[in-house]
Amino acid sequence: MLLVVLIVVCGTKTLAGEIRIDGDFADWEDKPFVSDTKHDIKTPGLDFLQVGYFADDEYLYLYVDRLSAKKSEPWYFHVVILNAEEGEGQVHYPFGNEDPISAPQFDITSYYIKNKNHEGTVVNVSFEGEELEETFSVANNGKNIEFRIPLSKVGLNGQNKEIEFMLKSNVDEKTGGIDWVPDGRKIIVTTGPTFWQIPTVILFSAVSFVAYTRLKRREISR
Repeated sequence: MLLVVLIVVCGTKTLAGEIRIDGDFADWEDKPFVSDTKHDIKTPGLDFLQVGYFADDEYLYLYVDRLSAKKSEPWYFHVVILNAEEGEGQVHYPFGNEDPISAPQFDITSYYIKNKNHEGTVVNVSFEGEELEETFSVANNGKNIEFRIPLSKVGLNGQNKEIEFMLKSNVDEKTGGIDWVPDGRKIIVTTGPTFWQIPTVILFSAVSFVAYTRLKRREISR
């Protein structure tokens, strides 16, 4: 019976769908998304539209969509981990100037190698000045991007760890404003199996137990 349950658990994890950081966004279709208000910042290249998210034991995976992009203009923004257990805190104002918070951030930069189009766009993930990863994971239009951040840097790796985070744009040079997503609240995701997976595991375990019990009864009745 134990073998059956283990198989079910592993199978369920596969059904959840792992994210590959490869510039192909099809694996985001079944993941949760948070939308952000359009035109809530002056510069279109800084204007977040939506964020998709997923977490496993080691990484927080993010898909980010913005309003527009220019071929030769870098995209620079931050992922602020609100409940980090490690890392150097910086002062942020996601809930207004009257309510500052201190939290570490990951710095995300995409810049272009070629000027003809957005192919060859590099995504760089850094933390406290240390470059962690470089990938080619941007859509051809430059508006969509995917990347991952290592949760060990903020002490939130491992199963059943809650991650509270927000995205913060670079400062708009035209107005001095910053686009936060979501507006006035935080995104929360838990590492390990998602909520819908747990009942599935319990259900299959229960079915396996019933089948096992009936088999034993038949053997005894013989």
